[in-house]
Amino acid sequence: MRRRTFAAAAAGAAAGPLAAATPALAASDIGPQVAFHRLPDLPPNPTAWNDAIPVRSPYWRQLGLAGLLVGSHGPYLIAAGGANFPEPALTVTRPNRLGKVYWSDAFVMGPDRTWLDVRLSLPDSLAYSACVSTPSGVLVLGGEGFRGGPSGTALAPAVKFPDAFRLRYDPAARRLIREDLPDLPRPMSYAVAALIGTTVYAAEGADFYSLDLAHPSDGWQTLPPCPGPARTVALGTALNGSFHLLSGRSSDPDGTWHFHRDAYSYNPLTSAWTRLPDLPWCVTAGQAWPLGDRYLLVAGGDKDLDRWNLIQRQTAAGHPDIVTWLYDHHTGFNRELLAYDTLHARWHAVGDFPGPSQLTTPAARLGDDLVLVSGEVRPGIRTPAVWALQFE
Repeated sequence: MRRRTFAAAAAGAAAGPLAAATPALAASDIGPQVAFHRLPDLPPNPTAWNDAIPVRSPYWRQLGLAGLLVGSHGPYLIAAGGANFPEPALTVTRPNRLGKVYWSDAFVMGPDRTWLDVRLSLPDSLAYSACVSTPSGVLVLGGEGFRGGPSGTALAPAVKFPDAFRLRYDPAARRLIREDLPDLPRPMSYAVAALIGTTVYAAEGADFYSLDLAHPSDGWQTLPPCPGPARTVALGTALNGSFHLLSGRSSDPDGTWHFHRDAYSYNPLTSAWTRLPDLPWCVTAGQAWPLGDRYLLVAGGDKDLDRWNLIQRQTAAGHPDIVTWLYDHHTGFNRELLAYDTLHARWHAVGDFPGPSQLTTPAARLGDDLVLVSGEVRPGIRTPAVWALQFE
């Protein structure tokens, strides 16, 4: 059933000029070649805010964080916020005191590719924001968490934010500087965003907005929505002056999930969307990044959609032990990397991630490398690993 839903979701866009070509995955690996270099792991969270989390214990380590704010500002990489399940032996599917914990700690990697020994934090705990690196700082749009610092969802519900701001690292003062921008038209999390010229574009659900950073006082503008199904946890990036929106997932009122393979390109000059060839598989919660002016690199996703359908049914039936078993024996997210060739309008396999893909974390350029910081490697399980992707 899950795979039928998957296929139907991929075919659910309008006909006519938006109709997609048949999905095509090249049999041989061509296009950009990817090499991986391991960077120092994300440091442990230093804030001891609840005694259920053993921050001061000698065995305390960074478990990894999903939904981190990640971006580069000059030679510095900023990673902040994020969410995980840090109580020992208690996970997403096992009863715990705190639930899903949202953090406010921030970390900065210096030009020598090591983490700076400096204590930093955000004013709020925050995760699942859209992040865009710019010369003026990291744009952070929306997200969810708790005002005033870290907390957990078993203590209070997480709140979605409409905040938009730039985040910069000042090496002389050894502190983060936040510059507020006009609020988004609505609170949102799991949005995607990209910068084209001086304008940032942001998409989530059925909504699509833009803000001209050269004239921020003009506020956010509402743009024509993507013609495909409304979606969240999609991928978004800019390539050749257009905004690209890929994959994602959606749900029905009864909780049934749909995983999407369709892809679209928005041209700001014509205010029009174009349907691209479907992805070979769903890459929700992954990353998309332009390589030059020809290729679009895509990582992530989960091909085991039957498991997600089973989890949804067993959760609805009130069988937590079965759900825990299904989570515990998930072997990791999809490792295969894809590149979309704009010249030939085809998807190509271009290699494999060195382990399970790290999802729900943004990719950021740092020098000539693309850097992935932490993230989720299987349901509820994070990793502290940091990778630099190098391209030939």
